Amino acid sequence: MVLEYKFEYVSNNNTIIKFIDNILKKENLSYKILRDDDFIYLYVEGEEEELLENSNTLAQKIPMSIFLKNYTLEVVPQMPKKDYKFKSDYFNLPYCSNCLANIENKESTNFYNPFFKCDICGATCDVRTLKLYKKYDEIEFKSYKELFELLALKIQEDSRIKIKTKSGEYTFYKTIKPQSKKEKLICTNMSSLSKLVVNAKAKTVALFSIEKPSLDFQINGVYKTNKKLDFEKINIRAPFDLTLYLLSKELETLGVDFLTYEESNDFDYELTYNDYIGETFLPSIVINEGKTLVLENRNYDKKLDEIYDKFEDKSKSQLMVLVEENKLYEKSILNFFISSSYDDNICLYSEKIDGVIDILNYNIPNSFETIFKEIEQEESGKRLLANYKEKFPEIFEFALSYENKKNYENSIYSLWNLVSIILGFDKKDEDKNILLENAEKALLQKGPRVDYKLKKSDKIFNRKLNISKLIKSGISFKLAGVDDKTLSLGYVESYVYFLSNIIDEVNEEFKLDGISLCGDLISNELLYKIINKAITNNINIYYNKDFPIQK
Repeated sequence: MVLEYKFEYVSNNNTIIKFIDNILKKENLSYKILRDDDFIYLYVEGEEEELLENSNTLAQKIPMSIFLKNYTLEVVPQMPKKDYKFKSDYFNLPYCSNCLANIENKESTNFYNPFFKCDICGATCDVRTLKLYKKYDEIEFKSYKELFELLALKIQEDSRIKIKTKSGEYTFYKTIKPQSKKEKLICTNMSSLSKLVVNAKAKTVALFSIEKPSLDFQINGVYKTNKKLDFEKINIRAPFDLTLYLLSKELETLGVDFLTYEESNDFDYELTYNDYIGETFLPSIVINEGKTLVLENRNYDKKLDEIYDKFEDKSKSQLMVLVEENKLYEKSILNFFISSSYDDNICLYSEKIDGVIDILNYNIPNSFETIFKEIEQEESGKRLLANYKEKFPEIFEFALSYENKKNYENSIYSLWNLVSIILGFDKKDEDKNILLENAEKALLQKGPRVDYKLKKSDKIFNRKLNISKLIKSGISFKLAGVDDKTLSLGYVESYVYFLSNIIDEVNEEFKLDGISLCGDLISNELLYKIINKAITNNINIYYNKDFPIQK
């Protein structure tokens, strides 16, 4: 009897293959592992009872992964004849279920050993002992269990403890600062996560994955009010090191559900070791509409860095890495690079044109005076500005006299910043995008349709956005009494429909196989939700896999 397991694994790494291979090496069964792009096939041959027992073993020991989306199981007639040789990835993973089974076993010599060597996930190290210091005085302990009980007690008593982990050295404490918008937490008791954040099942599941990613969660209203927090979201990870896992077990018994951590030398105690155990890189992700997008990661094939570094233009670097990850060299792809920190770009990639041509770049005006002069040249522009100046004199004068203290990138993000100033959304904080924040807080489901128009051209490439029409449209809605949040939502929604129109226009001239999305702004929950609604039903969409959506 032969069973076929089919795993959908949206990554180019072989982590799950390594797990499967290491698990089955211990079983007295014949097996084969094959791979076809995003699908991994496992074939196992044996008697029915053996296969049932093996299925239970695989279910227990194959870890959850942010890249593992689904799997199916069926009986097939025979083993495939072809073979597949996979390249081992040398990524140092945090820990797996086999690690936990051993260190939690009171009868094991590895009980509470944070440096357990695992033959399933490959975790290994040569550390002989941990050392605990209070300032410069070493504190003795009889066992690791006693050590972690002591550490948990000190944290409960409000001590700050610096701990050396495989991912770096961090100081841990139990207080959440009310005004720190970049707070990072370890959840020591997953069953208490809902006390702090709004329930988000997909994100919670991701915390348990082998990669131990960090994710931003929405803080629930009750906790925010009780703790007097002045921010909406907080970054959370599961314990990402066996040292932290064992500490969390003891903290859970003391009722400490969360730890704040930061890189800091302000501490009362230090837990460290002298040996080098290899570095573990932990990703940061977002999950929007069921789609996992990687914000930070180093666990990918390093040839991708070589591809990225070939180009000065960040949008082209990102595109060519995406093409390599998805093997799109023979496809025609329209790429959208949407960024908060680099120039945006819309470009067409195709082997039929031997490379890439730009469809649209944004040219942000260098002054508001220039913008107002362009609006005056539009039909009814002078009268519109006169009405705007009369109704909102302070906003108009502020925009006219505004000195741009930062060099704006040529991007929609920068353009929204300029719109915010002209329409009086924001006058102070240049480091945040008030238009996007307004849109996220809008009470209505839809905003007004704002004019995103291209300047007239006979070509489909090297087009220019008509910025004066875009701003003139917003001024008209402001004069008509549309509130700032609803108007902001209109700007974001209309932008996505503008992109959809570009896709249709390019597709008419040049048959597309799909589009690709990259740049950190696609991780924005609202923007991605609108993209998912307006675009994804009609065309294939490609993303980076292991590589961050913006390096």
